[in-house]
Amino acid sequence: MVVHERLRRPGLLPAPVGPPRQPPFPFSDLYNAGLPIDKVQQLRTVKYDVIDVKGSPYERGFVYGEHHSDRLKRLLRSHYQYYSGYLNVSKDEVLKEAMKYAGPLRDFSEDVAEELRGTAEGAGVKLSEVMLITAFNEVFYPKLGKNCTSFAVRGDATSDGLTYIGQNNDEGVEPWLDGDCTTLTRHRQKSGPDALVYTYVGAPALMGINSAGLAVCVNALVYKNPQLGVPMLAVVRSILNQKDIEGATKEVERAKRAYAINIVLGTPKEVVDLETYPDRINTSRSDSILWHANHCIYSKGLRYENAEYRANSVGRCDRMEELLEANKGKLNLKRLQSFLSDHTSKPNAICWHVDESKPKQKQTRTLDSMVYIPEKREAWIAKGVPCSTKFERYAA
Repeated sequence: MVVHERLRRPGLLPAPVGPPRQPPFPFSDLYNAGLPIDKVQQLRTVKYDVIDVKGSPYERGFVYGEHHSDRLKRLLRSHYQYYSGYLNVSKDEVLKEAMKYAGPLRDFSEDVAEELRGTAEGAGVKLSEVMLITAFNEVFYPKLGKNCTSFAVRGDATSDGLTYIGQNNDEGVEPWLDGDCTTLTRHRQKSGPDALVYTYVGAPALMGINSAGLAVCVNALVYKNPQLGVPMLAVVRSILNQKDIEGATKEVERAKRAYAINIVLGTPKEVVDLETYPDRINTSRSDSILWHANHCIYSKGLRYENAEYRANSVGRCDRMEELLEANKGKLNLKRLQSFLSDHTSKPNAICWHVDESKPKQKQTRTLDSMVYIPEKREAWIAKGVPCSTKFERYAA
């Protein structure tokens, strides 16, 4: 495991090309930077249908699967159509591929495996179908990587001394039902902290925060090939059963990791970023600010992305750094929410909108935007693009 402090990169930002960049914040007390004041009142209010589940891992999974059965079945149909229509992979082939990860997952965590078994039986689908969604990072992303931009800030960087970690969850319009696939669930657990879990229906966890004050966000990363091992979203779910970053890091380390993902962790005491690959973990710690997108930052020369994908990620990553650095000492909830609405370099911006010039199977947008506050055990989530959707509060 490689551990180092965040490296500063002199001369990082090139001269702007094209339209002038938005300045790093003559900030107004609004959610959405750059929106005319007369349009701010038009922000949509869209709230999650949060369900509370309790009992054993199987019982919690069953209630979750039963509640979201229709949504999960629609998502599965969309995946089968996408795989066969665009990737020339049949339903049987993709389910067989997904089930390869079921054994390593159970070896890693009986609790997560039982949650997924309960989800499948509650929803009335096969376990292999739940595994298809659980292992999409390994089965799907190597064929078509995606984008997210994240941050973590704390200490003197914030105006109120609180810790914040957050991100935009950018995803393909297809096969993800144009965003109608995300769920928010509060797990009441006997053997660990309660957890507020954000995820795609059927997957164990994408992001979230627990009652111990541990928050997690993730970014897709590119690796050469998936390995037979634990799906990374199962690792994220196990992280949310931990009480601190030390416990979370140990879960990442002990997993036989199947593919790559970037993991951002925050508690009231610290923030950490883990670039996680099957063969290495690059760790960055900071007393102030961290940021990330979808390329490797901490290991010089480690590049698996193609040029277009990397340029897109670097642009968003550099813009997030610019906004954070320019506002050090003034960062707070609404200012950070505004950064997630940033449209600089649109369409390849932090707040990502569909590029209509691309074929539908390659269209991407920000599905949701979120900020977690570990000290308050709460999440603020905009269900939709944050430039037109209000952030709503949810408690862990």
